[in-house]
Amino acid sequence: MAFNHINASTLTTASILFVVDSDARPLTPVTIYNGHSASIFIGDRTITTSGATIGRTIATTVSQTFYVNPNDVVYAISAAASAAGAVVITYSA
Repeated sequence: MAFNHINASTLTTASILFVVDSDARPLTPVTIYNGHSASIFIGDRTITTSGATIGRTIATTVSQTFYVNPNDVVYAISAAASAAGAVVITYSA
């Protein structure tokens, strides 16, 4: 197992934030930190920033932990594109 640290960014359309390693354990805890100047939204490829398909909101300077499985694809979106590396993902796989 290795500790993984990913710096990512968000766009104004749903885009892949990261893909979980194929050798990760089931229900691996993943922490996502939002260093962007606006909220980001986490979910599947259909997420939006509002309405019926709004993703899980992560406010500015807040971290949230999610449980993922091997090969899960996590998408993100924000109302304005973030700076490169503004979103930090950490987990062990």
